[in-house]
Amino acid sequence: MEYRMTKEKRACGSTGSRFQKRKGSVKTRVSITRRLRAEIGEQQKRIIKGQMEIRERFEEIDFDCDQLKKETFLISKQAARNQQRLNLMFKIVKAREENSLSEVDKLTQSLRECMKQDMENSL
Repeated sequence: MEYRMTKEKRACGSTGSRFQKRKGSVKTRVSITRRLRAEIGEQQKRIIKGQMEIRERFEEIDFDCDQLKKETFLISKQAARNQQRLNLMFKIVKAREENSLSEVDKLTQSLRECMKQDMENSL
């Protein structure tokens, strides 16, 4: 009887041999591993794509920054020229008040040259 009980326990307890169970679990592990690798690969592709987009955006920002620097420089240069012309005009008015015609003539000529240079530079 004891022999039958052990045999029955084995028959009831296992549906296949240990090798078949191990083989099944290896297949499962391989399947899971393949799925995980595929998911990781897709995630890495998304990360690389995101990095490329960020890199492109930084390049655009860099370009915009350079453009703004150039524009700022030109504006400050133009403001300096305007200030120079205003100073000459103020000196001309002062010289006229003092009736210094030679000084007025000299300052007016300087203002004309300044305006001429501005016109040439703007072309």
